[in-house]
Amino acid sequence: MSHAHLPGRPHSRAVRIAVLGWAPDRRSPVSSTLAALRRWDVAAGLVLVGVFVLGVTAVRFAPPGSSVAVWWPAAGLCVAFLLATGPDVRRAAIVVVGVVVSSGLANFYGGRPPLAALCFGVANASEAALVWALLTRGRSKPRLASLDDLGRLLVATLAGALLFGLLAGLTVDLVLHRTFFPTAYTVTASHAAAVLTLAPLGVAVSTKATQPWRLEDLLQGLTVLGVTLWVFASTSGLPLAFLPLPILVWGAMRLDLRALATQLAVLGVIVVVLTSEGYGPFAIAGRTRDIAPETVGALTQAFLVTAAITGLALAVASTQRRDAVADLASEAAFTQTVLNSAAATAIIGTDADGTITLFNRGATNLLSYTPEEVIGTLNWVRLHEPAEIAMRATEVGVPAGPEVLVHLLTEAGRSETRDWTWVTREGKRLVVDLTISPIVDQDGTITGYIGVAEDVTERRVASEAVETALVRERRAVEELTALDQTKTDFVSSISHELRTPLASVLGYTEMLEDGAVGPMTDKQLDLVGRIDRNGRRLLGLIEDLLLNSRIESGQLNLARRPVDLAAIVDHAWEATGPLTQRRELHLRREVAVRPVTVDGDDTAIERVVLNLLSNAVKFTPDGGIVTLSLDTVRGPDKIERARVVVSDSGYGISADDQAQVFRRFFRATDATERAVQGTGLGLSIVQAIVEGHDGTIEVESELGRGSTFTVLFPLAATPAAPAVAAPGARRR
Repeated sequence: MSHAHLPGRPHSRAVRIAVLGWAPDRRSPVSSTLAALRRWDVAAGLVLVGVFVLGVTAVRFAPPGSSVAVWWPAAGLCVAFLLATGPDVRRAAIVVVGVVVSSGLANFYGGRPPLAALCFGVANASEAALVWALLTRGRSKPRLASLDDLGRLLVATLAGALLFGLLAGLTVDLVLHRTFFPTAYTVTASHAAAVLTLAPLGVAVSTKATQPWRLEDLLQGLTVLGVTLWVFASTSGLPLAFLPLPILVWGAMRLDLRALATQLAVLGVIVVVLTSEGYGPFAIAGRTRDIAPETVGALTQAFLVTAAITGLALAVASTQRRDAVADLASEAAFTQTVLNSAAATAIIGTDADGTITLFNRGATNLLSYTPEEVIGTLNWVRLHEPAEIAMRATEVGVPAGPEVLVHLLTEAGRSETRDWTWVTREGKRLVVDLTISPIVDQDGTITGYIGVAEDVTERRVASEAVETALVRERRAVEELTALDQTKTDFVSSISHELRTPLASVLGYTEMLEDGAVGPMTDKQLDLVGRIDRNGRRLLGLIEDLLLNSRIESGQLNLARRPVDLAAIVDHAWEATGPLTQRRELHLRREVAVRPVTVDGDDTAIERVVLNLLSNAVKFTPDGGIVTLSLDTVRGPDKIERARVVVSDSGYGISADDQAQVFRRFFRATDATERAVQGTGLGLSIVQAIVEGHDGTIEVESELGRGSTFTVLFPLAATPAAPAVAAPGARRR
């Protein structure tokens, strides 16, 4: 891009017409092109042609004697089109590359050497890309809906202009061998004025019109056009230079963003063209007061920047104010609709003295008063039962008036909810649940109160009935608890009585098997063995019932001490021998380390492992695999624990049954269907013992794929005592 005016180079009138025709009506060229062609690629091509034409033409309108152009509309045009394109990175990249080419060609046509022209083209494209990136942030369309948005536009414009000034200054210094600073700050100002004046057009393309067209808009537009032409086409002095600004302010406060952005663009074109032709206060001041052409350009740029900032700031503020007023009106209508929609809820507002100021439809439905009868004339204490007000006043020590209702509400954020008795217009008594809250102003002064009430007369009657039913239910629960305790005591007593003779039976069968009364035939041994197995099964059931009774009564007494979990696991593994004698199962035992010391009751822990192993054997068909493993693991809490895992390849447990598998007397559906022996107490006892050792137990299972039970115990801080034979099932 070149800002230099090249003396002696011919310029046709067609080029001047191109500049003057850049904004012929009230719509931006980008908006008109997109609306007419509906094709972005064609619009982009026209814009790039416009960048070339405007770049060449801007040199023509440099003030007489100035080495730089007052305005560089090509920069504003490409930024406006990029903003209208939105956050589409691919399209933005196409435009940026096109700006390098078109702006470079414009500089070359303007007389710059090829390398300098290319550098200026890159500088123009870099400026446009930076402004686009700062305003869209790569993900959203640019907006001018708030003063923060305007601030971002100003920052982006300044950043882009400074970047171009830096690159242009370096190009002039390194390629054209001229002075860096004069060019840098001059082109920075001209580009800032152009972008700030034209960029709002790109934002306005995607902005909806917030105002309907009015005759006032036409009058204001003609006025700002006429005043601008009169001021800048005349030979008047500087005092009239800013006369168009009040008219622009009028439009900023009344028009929407599209109309104002168009007026700013038209204003910029008129001011620059007429000033460049030697008309208007700035050009006249340059001739009559011997002001340098660069100063004339600076004054013009300052005027354009002032007009843009003033107009946009007021337009944004006015739009926000109109939106706020519309929101308030909408909110007021919504609030009134909500109040009237609460047909069964009374909402009553008062002033600080209790005089009613708000009376919704729900209050009318409950009390039969109309708003016209009570608003401004009735104190809401008169809606209450007088005897109740008097009694409450005596309780709290305040006069029997409206203060009774609000004596506790002395600050914002407080409220009080209690039952009150209201008296309707016909004299009917209603029990209402009334919540009263204070209304405060910005200084924290209470200006009134709001009460929300609901008729709870029937509800209170129902509540009393419920309370009576609850009393009866509580008594029934106490009786059931006593009955359950009686049942538990009975089961415990019977279990103790059964265990003694059963132990004698098992002892005699063992003596028979050992030949205490002489040798026995194989058939006799088989029968005695069956008696022994079923007796032990019955003994296990009795032990489960006794242990379950202790768990229910909270008397699961565990003799905890440091014990070797590896030895306990070995004993439990050996005790499963009778269960697997006549089964064809693949048994695996994996003990990774030993000893593994835990703080526990060795008998209870062995019962846990035995129950899990017996379940695995029972629910695994012949040919399956049963695995018992022991190791230590470190959890997410960095604490090391002992882990016992019992897994099988058996029938598995359904997802629904897994949630109940540790419940007392629960038996999985599959176990019931297959008639697998069991009472449903084993796993509930296992869980109680594990939790009594501060451990956890989890199950993972899938129907037909087997089950895995994982038990974690905390490791003990002290080593276990020397191993002793743990009590358990009879060894075989």
